[in-house]
Amino acid sequence: MTQQKIVQEIFLPSIHDGIRLEARLSYWKTKENVQEQEDKAVIISHPYGPLGGNNNNNVVVAVENFFLRKGYLTLAFNFRGSGKSKGRTSWTGEPENNDFRTMLNFLANSGKISDDNIVIIPKISGVIIIGYSYGSLMATSLTSSPTQYPFTTSFVLISLPLSVIWFLTFFRSSAYQTNLQNLLSSSSTRVLFIFGDNNNVLGNERWNVVELKGVDHFFVYQQMEDVLIDVIQKWLQVDSTSGSEN
Repeated sequence: MTQQKIVQEIFLPSIHDGIRLEARLSYWKTKENVQEQEDKAVIISHPYGPLGGNNNNNVVVAVENFFLRKGYLTLAFNFRGSGKSKGRTSWTGEPENNDFRTMLNFLANSGKISDDNIVIIPKISGVIIIGYSYGSLMATSLTSSPTQYPFTTSFVLISLPLSVIWFLTFFRSSAYQTNLQNLLSSSSTRVLFIFGDNNNVLGNERWNVVELKGVDHFFVYQQMEDVLIDVIQKWLQVDSTSGSEN
């Protein structure tokens, strides 16, 4: 069959409190029975909702389109209080941590939302967890998840807001610093940090830091987005030559 692009708006109850979360699910259908195909996936999160962040953010969409062109299943979601997601942004980030886990669980459970609501998706062989700005901070919380997933995970953290963690999490900075350290101390998880003119951390053999010269926090120009995508593309190429799952 010829490839068919599938784009669906779906709503998932957050595992935190059941709040309805909006997500945009996209992939290429390559087999008549979608469940017989196997895809890699990315989950993409957005900047701080009260300042206008949502899954239609320019960086979110640029990253989403890139991975979709590469044949990945993409899941770009809205945290509570953003887009069509219900509720409101929390002070601590804890509910948003679980909003993120909700998306990961959705993929791990083969598209199951509830006993009577299952979205048909391909089998997922690996997931790249992508966070931009506030979303990257929330992504670090997934390192502390007790759940064992049936696929490998890696991380791309774009413009991680280290200097304002105290503001975004109501002075719960220590918890997020611990999450970050857990991520960095992992011997098996691949991590890509991308900053604009701000090298806040150093790298080792499992995680890379890229500083983008002349790029601001918001990637306001097309050429800034192009540079970002080029960095991710090169990281994926290194990953594929190393024989990693993601």
